[in-house]
Parts: sequence; structure tokens; C-alpha cells
Amino acid sequence: MTVYYSMKQILRSPLKSILFLLLAGVSAFLLALGGSLWEINRAMLEEFEDIFTTVGTVEQKTDHVETGRHWDAKDGYYYTQWGRRGERIPNAVMDFEGADYILDAKQRPTFGALVDQRAIGSPYDTMLVEAEPVNSGTAYESFPMRAKKVLAGDEYVMKDGDIFYICDHYEEEPRSFEAGTTYIMRLNFEGFVHGSKVEHIAPEEYVVEYMPINSVASYQFTIEGERVYDDVAETEDERVFDVVTEDFYETERGKRWLELIRSYEYQFCTIPVTPVDNTQLLMPFYWKDAQISEGRDITEEEYAEGKPVCLISQELSLLLRKKAGDKLSLPLYYALYSEVHKNGIQAASLLNAEGKVYPVFDEQEYEIVGIYTPSPVSTNGYELGRHQAIVPWNAIPENSWSDNIASTGPMRGFNTSFQIPNGTIEDFMAAWEKHGVEGLEFRFYDNGYSNLKNGIESRKLMSAIFLASGCVLSAMILCFFANLFITGQRQRIAVERLLGRTKRQCAASLLTGFFLLSVLGTVAGSAAGCMATDRAVKATEETTEFDTSFSNAVIAQADMEEADLSAAEHKPGVRTAAISGIGMLLAAVLIGSGVMGQALRKEPLRILGELEE
Repeated sequence: MTVYYSMKQILRSPLKSILFLLLAGVSAFLLALGGSLWEINRAMLEEFEDIFTTVGTVEQKTDHVETGRHWDAKDGYYYTQWGRRGERIPNAVMDFEGADYILDAKQRPTFGALVDQRAIGSPYDTMLVEAEPVNSGTAYESFPMRAKKVLAGDEYVMKDGDIFYICDHYEEEPRSFEAGTTYIMRLNFEGFVHGSKVEHIAPEEYVVEYMPINSVASYQFTIEGERVYDDVAETEDERVFDVVTEDFYETERGKRWLELIRSYEYQFCTIPVTPVDNTQLLMPFYWKDAQISEGRDITEEEYAEGKPVCLISQELSLLLRKKAGDKLSLPLYYALYSEVHKNGIQAASLLNAEGKVYPVFDEQEYEIVGIYTPSPVSTNGYELGRHQAIVPWNAIPENSWSDNIASTGPMRGFNTSFQIPNGTIEDFMAAWEKHGVEGLEFRFYDNGYSNLKNGIESRKLMSAIFLASGCVLSAMILCFFANLFITGQRQRIAVERLLGRTKRQCAASLLTGFFLLSVLGTVAGSAAGCMATDRAVKATEETTEFDTSFSNAVIAQADMEEADLSAAEHKPGVRTAAISGIGMLLAAVLIGSGVMGQALRKEPLRILGELEE
């Protein structure tokens, strides 16, 4: 009966009741829509935090451009220009306040590791030979020599007794050679033969020509990038060669030549090994140009703990007959801070300042956890070296290679990278500007996260407006109509009290209709908000495209591709709408009960007296 009389009283004011019902529904609609959209966007941002990674690379800028005048025996004088990077900026400058790294910026060396198979080699590899000239003369053009003994190099390129040609291409005063004298020299492919001594050779035969290059000098560096003193290198011409006498190999220089010959045996069986804190710091993996084709990636725990695990290329796995799960011993014996050529790793010299081949500084047995397939297409200088292996940085004792550095170089994009939290590129650059160091260029890659976040933040702002509007509107409506429905029936309250009804019975009588209208409006509005949210999500999927190319939020972006990011996995259920509806009903109970309590505090006779006045 209480419900019946309460609803009967409500229906005596149909316009007021319908208006309350509609406004309650609108409030619930805004709450459900705003809350659902807020939850969707929050969930999307959380998921994208796990999916997306922001990586930065560091490159020392070109300091100035130099112009040089050169001589070429074939073409005469010519001029070239090349950029100079100036004094090497140390890695330590990347440790500055406000950097907020997830993974620190480090200039990575690449290590040479010995394997039990020949891993590199091509027809144009350098050669070590003992040779004598066919005739006495000067090497101002292609000059014929006979290989008396091939000491090191590719046997398919040159054999004992073969005629080959050399030329002092870049010497304005070319050197002379005496017939009957044996020379030991290190040869490097320079081009194809030219000049009067090769007129009998047809151009289409493409007979190669060599140039004597650095022989036994060392190019060892400290970890700070300083050249280690080598008395041989301090006085040696870069294109020097030696005359072989009877006791030559017992001399100091002769012993160095023997070490150089031994280094060739090492070099052909050497693969590049890169230590890193995360595979994503290597740009070919970040760009998906290199992908795991067998096994798995190295885990974060394995990187952090320095577990002896590794990734190897598909080609290397075939060469070594290894698969995921097998063990691979990697004796590391030298380090490079210069670029690793895509055809393999080669140092200018594997001799240290003492004239010896670099000794192994670290040897461990690694478990091959994954095999990757690199892209055959060049990735702008970031491509991986041939047969490259990847190991955790922490698996190798810190700076254990400091006495085995065969080349140095500045920080470059291919060897210096770091990871920062998503969406913090501008903060990072602001902190760097305060640091006050010049000469470095940063490039950031976030797969479009910056643009994606901006879009989601805009939608979050819209949902916040809906949510705030719903909260304010619902509070105002509930306060207004609670007061209207309850205080407008003071006479009824007084009469019911005088007839013997308790305060609780009076409250139930008046509030039942108010709560029932609140429930109806809230349920209808919440359901409509849920359906509207579903439509909004579908519309977003159909019309919104987010840029997920290699965005650069600070450096100018170029050639970006667009890809759709679906919000399908974030479709709201009834949970958010139900929570917002329940919240509104609780507010109706609190507000209605509060207004009712105020009305019931007054005595019935006093209420009637106020009404008569």
C-alpha cells in the first residue's frame, strides 16, 4: 500500500514527475558515457605502455667540413670534402639529471669472437704475400709482381706463382721495386688494372689491382679513445712493405709479420658479438627488420642478471649447425667502437701495441635461446653485421675489454641508444638543454606513441567533461527534485504524523516514489550510455587512424606510414555503466534521506502552523 499511495501522490504531478524522470536519465546517461569512455581510454593507455617502447639514439654531430687535394695515379689530382666530428665526446656526458632512463645510454662496442668455422671471406679480401717484381720498375701504374708465397688470404684469389698487379695510387712519388728482391706486403683490392704494362689485358677481363697497405703497425686504443703508443706505428708509412732477407723472421719486424699472418687465421673465423641491455635497443629489431624466427628473445630477467644466453642469425646457425637450445662458446678477443660492416667484422689490425694478436679476454659458453632472421635490405647504416650474435651486456665483466680495443670512434646511432618512459621525449630534451652539452644529436623513435597518446588524451578530456557534467547535473537534479517532492508535501507529512504514523513510515511513504523514479531514470540512462559508448567505440575503429611509423617527436618526421589501432579489445561491458548508476542511486538515497530528515525534525503542529501563515 505504501508504494501504491506514494506513486499515486507522484502521479498527481505528472509534468514534474516526467521532467524528473527525463533529467535523471540524462544525468545517468552522461555518467555512464563519461565513465565508460574514461575507463576505455585509461585501459588503452595502460596496454599501450606495455606494447610501445620509446628508444633514442645518439650521434656526435659533424663539427666541420675539410677539403683535401689528392693524387690518384689513374685520374690525377682531385679534391674531396668530408665531415669531421672533432674531439670525441665521452659516454659519461649522457649521465645527467632529469634523464630518467629505463635503460641507460651506452656506447656499445662490438666484440670479435672466434668460432670453429670460417665465417667471413670474399674474392677481394686482403692478402699477405711474399712477392718479387717481374721486372724492375716504379709502381706509378699497374705494376706486375709474382707471388712467391701466399702467406694468408683467400686461396681462390691468389696462389703461389700467380702474377698480380700493384699500384701506388695515392703517392705522387711512387716507390720502385728491384727484380730479384723478395718483398713481403699486405695487399688490398683497389680496382682494376690500368696503364701501359697491361695493354695486353682486355678491359672485359676485369683483372684486379692491389695496393700495399698498413703492414704490422698496431691500432690499439684505450677505453677513453686514446691511441696506445706503438714505436713501430709511430714511424711507419701506411703503405709500407719489407724486404725479406735470410734471417728476416727472426727480427722484431719479422716476428710481427708472423703474428699478422696468424691474425688472418683468426679473422676469417671471427664473428661480431654485440652486448646490449635489450634487443629493442638495436634498431633493426626495433623496426622489425630483424625478427626471431626460432626460439625466443632474451628476457628482461636474463638481461638484468647477465645470464649467458645469446641470439644468433639464421645464417650463422646454419654455418655452425646450431639450433635454439644448443650451446655456443664465444671466446672474445678484441673490441671495436667503429661501424661493423654488413659483410662481417674486420679490424684494421689485430695486433696490439706489443705486436701480438689480441689475447682472449673473456670466454663463456652461451645458450642459444633464439635465432633471428635479418632483413636483406639495408637499414640506413643500422644493419646488423653478418653472423652477428647478441648477448646481455651484464654477461660480460665490466670493461674487461679495455686492453683489447682495436678501433675507436664517436657515439653513433648504430652503437649508442637508450630507452626512456613513453611520452617523456620533451621532458628528456628539456633536461638535456639544461645540461648544457653541445655536439650531440638525438633521434627518438616511439612507433607513433606520441601521436597516439595525444589522440587518447583528447578523448579522455571529452570523457572527463561528460563525467563532470553528469556528476554536477545529477547532484543538482536530485537536490532540486528531492526538495520539490518532499518539502512540497509538508501538509501530508504533518497529517500522517498526527494520525499516528512513525517517522520511518512517513519517510517510506514519501520517498518510495522518489526512489522509484530515480531507479527508472537511472536504469534507462545508464543503458543508453552503455549503448552510446559502444557506438562511439565502433565509430572510432572505423574512422580514426593512428600514425605508428617511426615517429620522432623532436626531430622532423619523414615518410611516416599509417596503421589502424583498434579499440575493439577495450569495448566496455555493463560494469562501468552499472557502477555509475549505482553511484547515482546512492546519491539519490543520501540526498532524499537528508531532505526527508530535515522535514521530519519539525513537529506536525508547527508544520501546519507555518502552512497557515
